Amino acid sequence: MTEFIEVTTTTSSRSEARQIAHDLVSNRLAACVQLTGPIESIYRWQGELCEATEYRCTIKSTASRASQIVDAIQRQHSYETPEILVTAIFDIAPDYAQWLKSQLSDDA
Repeated sequence: MTEFIEVTTTTSSRSEARQIAHDLVSNRLAACVQLTGPIESIYRWQGELCEATEYRCTIKSTASRASQIVDAIQRQHSYETPEILVTAIFDIAPDYAQWLKSQLSDDA
């Protein structure tokens, strides 16, 4: 397993995305959360074809925090079944890796 991860989720509003981002960074579960959107999503839900405007959160952290991040997102998320994707990062710039680790430390 790699040390660093990127977690992605989408929300129905910018304010929900910002709340999740602030919570994760404030609690040192994430070093950085980038918000993008609005984006357009087309998907099938409960047998219906749906279209929605959403906001994407891209969360940078370490693998050891993955389950805590997933739990935090699920506690706050307004969706019944939120998208939460955890992706391992196999290569990372050394300076960025050091910064990321430092932001997750209680000493930062």
